Amino acid sequence: MVVSRLFGLFSTDTAIDLGTSSTRLCVRGRGIVSEEPTYLAVKKGTSEVFDHGRAIGQVARDMQGRAPQSIEVIKPIRNGAIFDFEMTRILLRHFIRSASGGRRWSSPRLLISLPTDVSDVSKNALQQVADRAGAGKLYLIDQPRAAGLGSWQPIHTARGHMIVDIGAGTTDISVLALGDVITSRSIPAAGDAMDEAIVSYIRKKYNIWISHRTAEEIKTRLGSAHPCAPPLPPCAFSGLDLMANVPREISITQEEIRLAIDPQLTQIVDAIADMIPTLEAELIRDLKKTGITLCGGIANLPGLPERLYGWTNTKVFVPNDPRLSVARGLAAALDHFDELRPLLECPEDRI
Repeated sequence: MVVSRLFGLFSTDTAIDLGTSSTRLCVRGRGIVSEEPTYLAVKKGTSEVFDHGRAIGQVARDMQGRAPQSIEVIKPIRNGAIFDFEMTRILLRHFIRSASGGRRWSSPRLLISLPTDVSDVSKNALQQVADRAGAGKLYLIDQPRAAGLGSWQPIHTARGHMIVDIGAGTTDISVLALGDVITSRSIPAAGDAMDEAIVSYIRKKYNIWISHRTAEEIKTRLGSAHPCAPPLPPCAFSGLDLMANVPREISITQEEIRLAIDPQLTQIVDAIADMIPTLEAELIRDLKKTGITLCGGIANLPGLPERLYGWTNTKVFVPNDPRLSVARGLAAALDHFDELRPLLECPEDRI
């Protein structure tokens, strides 16, 4: 008990937004302190991180598609859920040590955001992972709550708010009121699915293979949800000509990419539009006033608010830097921990 209290004196309360593509680290009193790709590179068949433990984050992502067969580049989070618990443990340990300045004996209170549909079994497994990673007491918060807090929405009031978080792995659509999630739905139409659609479109139309990383770059530069006026000029990208087996450069237009990702955007818009009629009348009335809050990296896609408004007749709000909404909410929960404690869950308390 004495040792535990001594550790607590030197610990730093930490929050981690474990995203499919990026992980963000928050420290109490300092806000968001770092952001790294959710990648690790390990020696194949082991859990030993390559390059003396340094191949985590951007270093590992840069190795993707370039690593020899003896090295495996791993994404431990897929479709918004933990896919590899051992790699997640290593990732958590890396961030915990980073937050504590490298002190190996630090045991910080840890807050992690999770999707609303995570089972108690998975939460208990995450508790074990966090313990083995060196965390102190683990607390969890639903991602819609964190996104709402990080988008400066008064989700603790009786008025309903719709939060749509379009990340890399999933799009999460939630309605909140009185600090709780009234209803929520998750669909796989999101950033990674759009990248896959771009890869498929270019392969079918041009018979050229490009990497998912190139597809992500194309989406960032040319992606849109609605015809733009004036359109952006075409961009040149390189890939493998599947007929000649040689590199070839092609010029791609904004209209082509809009058509390529349109099925995923249609699924997102339809899911939002379908949820609204299922709500209680008072919540529907609230949404007419509070609107729809878009979060996540895809929220900045040009034309998306206009397209969503056209289908739902509901105003759309995009906060500043929406990809950081969940992380900002986690930082707020750390800074106002006692006040927001009712919004948090502690798996240890159920055991």
